[in-house]
Amino acid sequence: MTATTSPAATAPATAAPLAPAATVSRALKAEWTKIRTLPSTWRTVVMAVVLAIGMSLAVVATDVSQWHTMNAQQRQLIDPTSTSMSGLIIAAVILGAIGVRAITGEYSTGMIRSTFTAMPARRLVLTAKAAVAAAFVFPVALLGNVVGFEVGQRLFAAKHLQVTLSHPGVLQALLFGAVAMSLIAVLGVGLGGLIRHTAGATTALALLIVGGLTLGQFLPAAWREYLPGIATQAAVTVHRSAGLLRPDTAIAVLAVYAAIALAAASIRIAHRDA
Repeated sequence: MTATTSPAATAPATAAPLAPAATVSRALKAEWTKIRTLPSTWRTVVMAVVLAIGMSLAVVATDVSQWHTMNAQQRQLIDPTSTSMSGLIIAAVILGAIGVRAITGEYSTGMIRSTFTAMPARRLVLTAKAAVAAAFVFPVALLGNVVGFEVGQRLFAAKHLQVTLSHPGVLQALLFGAVAMSLIAVLGVGLGGLIRHTAGATTALALLIVGGLTLGQFLPAAWREYLPGIATQAAVTVHRSAGLLRPDTAIAVLAVYAAIALAAASIRIAHRDA
């Protein structure tokens, strides 16, 4: 009689954990899908570009119309590049709101719990939101800067004040303007993670960017130039004047603001329930 042997029972296979690179890729793809499929995102983009270009053209047209009444010193202060991007501040607040909503929108609907269930690494989720918001805002901001610049130079041509992309500092200003708005979008993500309320975080962002331009007048000049709004203006300035940082320093200052906000939000997200 021959003995029959039965195959040993095998334990059910368990799914292998995702490699770090795969986890990061998954988080980025998820956040990219969220930001590009929200109708409010595209409405915000259109609003930001239209208002930024419109405001820039209004400032340029005012300078051109008042050229004959300006004295020599006032004429020397005109920067055709930065003036044609005068709408940068309002665009920064509007596009920064995309970063705010990238996280507060999920808190308001409760979807953040599902997000953290699918991706337990909360800090990774926050970082992915910031990276995607910055990457999304950059080309939009660059497009708005280029269009505003080109149209603005056509108006400046009436007084022979126009400059071209090959003019020293112009291309850098256009790129730095887009980088500045990307960093403000990251700042928006950080504020959103801290405040967790769209209106509150957007208001805080507006106060930091726009409010600083007004309230900063009451601060010493050595402090004022480090405020986010004034640093944003400095990033696109070709003809530097007193009270403005160098463009590269201004970008570094904005990066510090964004990093601090993101770090604070990371601490709160890691230690507080959704």
